[in-house]
Order: sequence, then C-alpha cells, then structure tokens
Amino acid sequence: MRHAVTRFRPLLLVLILALTLAACADEPELGSVTPATAPAVSTNSPAAPSVPAAPEPPAEDLVDYAAYLEETDCTELLGLLDLEFDLDELGVSCGYLIAPEERSDPESAEVSLALAVIPSRSATPRPDPIIYLDGGPGGSALFGIADWIDSPLRDEYELILFDQRGTGLSWPSLNCLEMEEAEDDEANFVAAQACRDRLIDEGVNLNAYNSRANAADVADLIAQLGYDEVNLLGISYGTRLAMTVLRDNAAGVRSVILDSSYPPNVNAYNEQALNAGLAILAMLRGCADDPDCADAFPDLEQRFYSLIDLLDEEPILFEVEDEEGELVDVEVSGADLVSHISDWLYITDLISYIPLMIDELDRSETATLQFLYEESGAGFGRQDAAEGDLSDSEAMFYAVECREEAPFSTLNQARAQAADLPTQLDEALLGSVENFFELCPIWDVASATARERAPVASAIPTLILAGEYDPVTPPHWGLLAAQGLSNSYFYVLPGGGHAVIDASDCMMTITKAFLDNPTREPDARCLNELTPFFAYELP
Repeated sequence: MRHAVTRFRPLLLVLILALTLAACADEPELGSVTPATAPAVSTNSPAAPSVPAAPEPPAEDLVDYAAYLEETDCTELLGLLDLEFDLDELGVSCGYLIAPEERSDPESAEVSLALAVIPSRSATPRPDPIIYLDGGPGGSALFGIADWIDSPLRDEYELILFDQRGTGLSWPSLNCLEMEEAEDDEANFVAAQACRDRLIDEGVNLNAYNSRANAADVADLIAQLGYDEVNLLGISYGTRLAMTVLRDNAAGVRSVILDSSYPPNVNAYNEQALNAGLAILAMLRGCADDPDCADAFPDLEQRFYSLIDLLDEEPILFEVEDEEGELVDVEVSGADLVSHISDWLYITDLISYIPLMIDELDRSETATLQFLYEESGAGFGRQDAAEGDLSDSEAMFYAVECREEAPFSTLNQARAQAADLPTQLDEALLGSVENFFELCPIWDVASATARERAPVASAIPTLILAGEYDPVTPPHWGLLAAQGLSNSYFYVLPGGGHAVIDASDCMMTITKAFLDNPTREPDARCLNELTPFFAYELP
C-alpha cells in the first residue's frame, strides 16, 4: 500500500521465465508452453484467534483457459533500465507469462506479464525459488532488479521477479503519463479522467485489474515454471497479493514472507492519516526516550509543533540539487514538512536524521532538510522517458484501491479517526486521503466482494516482518494478518520504517533462518540487541 498521491518508495523488479540453468539440471526449460520491537509473537499455537473461512468463489470464475510462457531476450526487455551489469554474464533469463485479461471469459484480451529469473550464486541452489511480489499497488518489480542482483537471498535461492498485470514492463500498461505531467491537484483530476478514458478506448477492462486477478496470475506462474515448491516474498501491497494467493490457490507454496503487511480486511483509508500521525509521534517519543537523543534535542515534540505553526505562517525557502545536478528552489510550509516526514519514515536509513533536521530548522538551519530532500528524491521525477515513469502505474493503483478499499472507508471516518492527533498533524495528513476519495469515482470500478475482503486463514508457514515507525502499514496490521495464519511468526524492527527485510542484518538473518526451516521458529535473538538509532550529524 502507498499514499494515494505520494509515489511509493522504490521496491524492486522484474521476473522472468525459467530457462535451463546450468547449475541445476532439473530446472524447467523456458519456452512457449501451452499448459494443461518487540519479541517475536508466534501464532502457531491453539490460542491463535480463529478466522472465518472466506466464501467459495462463484462458479462462473471456474473456467478453463490456457496460460503459457514465452521466452524473450533480457537485454531487449530490460533495455529501458540502463543497467550497469551484464544480464547474460549473470545468467538472468527473461520472458512473459501470457494469460487472459478476464479469466471468466477465456476469449477476452490477453495480458503479458514480464518476468525474469535471477540465478542463485550457489552451485547447488535450493530447489524452491523465491517469487517476489512488489508493492504499490502499481509498483514494478523489474525496475528494482539491480537491488535483487545484490540480495543476500541469492546465496541459496533463485529469485523470480515479475511485473504484475498493468505494471512496469507488462502489457497492457496502466501507466498514466497524463497524471505524471499534472502540476497541481486540479490538473491531476483532469489528467486522471483523460487516462481512464484513454485506457477504456484502448479496450482495457479496469475491472480485471485487482488482487484476485493478480493472485490467479501468480498461481499460473507457479504452475508454468514447473517448480515443485516456491516461497513467496511480498512487500507492502505485495503482502496483500501473497495473502490472496493463500486464500485462492496456494498450490506449490512452501512458505510466505510478509514484509510490511497490508491485510485485505483493514479499512486502510480510514486509518491512513491516523497511522502516519502515530508513526511520527512514535518517532518523536522514541527520541525522547533515548537519553542521548533527548539530551541533544530537548523538548523536540513541542518544538516540532511550534515549528509547523511557524512554517505555515511563513514557509521556508532553500535550494536543493536535483537529479541532473542543477540547483532548484524549494518552498516548504508546515503542512509540507509533515507530509515529507511521513514519507521519510518509509526509509529506515533516513529516519535517524529527522530529529536532527527538526532541531536545525528550529534554529533556521536547512542542511539536514536539504540532505533528506535530496536523498529521498522528494519532488523529483525518476524516469525521463516517452512512456513516463513506468516504475509506478497510476491506473493500476486506482483500479485496485478504488475496488478493494474506497467502498469500505469514507473521508468522514478518516477525519474522525485522525481527530485525536495534534492539530499540526491531522489536516496535513488528511490531504492525500481527500485526493484519493475525489479521484476514485473517475475510475468507476466495481466494489470488491465479501470474499476478497475476508480475513485470510492458512496453515502455510509464514514470516511476518514490520517496522516500528512504519507510517503506512503499521505493526498492528502484521498482528492482524497473523490472526488467521496459524503457523506464523511476527517480528518488529526497532526504529524501522517500511519494507524492512533488508533494512538490517538482523532481519535478513531471521529471514534466512525461516527459509531454511519454515516449520521451526527462527532464532531472533539479534533483535534484543537493537534499539532505534538517531544521528547527531550528517554523514
């Protein structure tokens, strides 16, 4: 899940077709194949709350269709990414999963899902690869392939990346260049309508782009690649997709990792402003509870509120260096600063600098503000291509969220939940919620069914990870997901933000231990040595 307006942080990308890998003789051959802060909370005990079973899918969804794989050249597929490594030397193989756009109508148009298989560094890799499910919704896994090339998970596992339907390098693309070029909220509204109309004119059925259809794609991918077992790794929205796979068709799934959980039974937009505000408060109070931080930045929370009031009256002006190295002028009001901080809380490595930034701004200094602005890429475009920023497909985001979340939340409920936040936070954080509800009627997608919104129950071993200061998928959502997952383990990274699997060596160690034996609780003692870290100078 991400904010309705703010782009989601880079996660990762591309997934591909399995060619015969030299190190593993029984790998499937790729081709065109037409198929037939806290201690861990273990929830694999009888005391785990029971979750009602979701209703069975309607009979009309159980229709025969043919999904199949097509091989393609990786350099051609990923040429847009300007990668600094040789895909052939690494042994990466690429292709597409071809499936019906609407499975209840096998004669419907087809979708082509771009994918890549990254081989393990091991000469004898594990036989059960990891399939990565990206976030957003609308994020592209393939655009993050460089991060996965360096992942410690490759020490033993092959990694399979794929762009979900409508996203990234898959086709049709639900990217909205129109919205990327909009300069304000009014223009964004007009651009959303223009994008929606264009997609409909192109024959795209927006009602076929949702978590249920995505999960069916994952099931087809598992079947077509031919592995006996796979492990699913979902981050943010990818966790909702993983849980949907567990609900609908978990054949071949050995284990699941949910990093920053987004369960289908939350009312996300009722909570969005509240959750972001509580994360900001938790971070400020984390500093107050740390003797060194409290000494370096005394009375930080009250000074922060005063700073927001001051900046709302007189915004601060400063210069930052954009991605081309040019200096640009930036104006930041109090509301802007609150919104930026909620975004910076996504990124564990940046969280430690926020108290320093507040302290400096209170003394009219902007060095750390400039640093955070540039490090996060705030306000800068990420891809200058004719197709727009394909790392993030706006129409896919709205097709999913306006179906699965908008009908179950209201702006009034969001306001009511945020009402107890300090006044300096609530209105600033409600802005993106307001925009979401204004934009959803444009997309005109059907509401999710009761089955799609039901809690997910499964006995498949599941590792659930959360960040203490995550502003968008808070730790209590991980506990909510765990209620129906009878063989699950839950861990919180102290001081962590959003997407924490590789935010610390400890979390990666826990993940590897879980993958080694998902039926046994992993050793998580390294968490006992961790506390939130706060910086007192720039790197």
